[in-house]
Amino acid sequence: MALNVSYIPPILFIMLRKIRGQHIAYGAFKLGHYFGIAVNLLAILFLSYIVIWIPFPTILPATGSNMNYSGAVFGAVVIGALLDWAISGRKRFEIPELKNAHVT
Repeated sequence: MALNVSYIPPILFIMLRKIRGQHIAYGAFKLGHYFGIAVNLLAILFLSYIVIWIPFPTILPATGSNMNYSGAVFGAVVIGALLDWAISGRKRFEIPELKNAHVT
């Protein structure tokens, strides 16, 4: 579940930059402006659908032994990470420095 959630922000932010007309440094493969936006939108819709349905139980009636706990575990990890950030993470976080890297 977390893997699928982690794909959403980069796809969303790249799509928003394309919509706003901001330059994106492309690699060897490029879908073009409109087809790329359509594929990004389709990917976000698909990932949203998957993330909604992953936590549902696979067998009914749901019991403690066949329940899918991925939603609860993911929620606990997110809450734990946010608590860590609020308590001390923002104080110990350092922005990594890029050495010998050309940023455009």
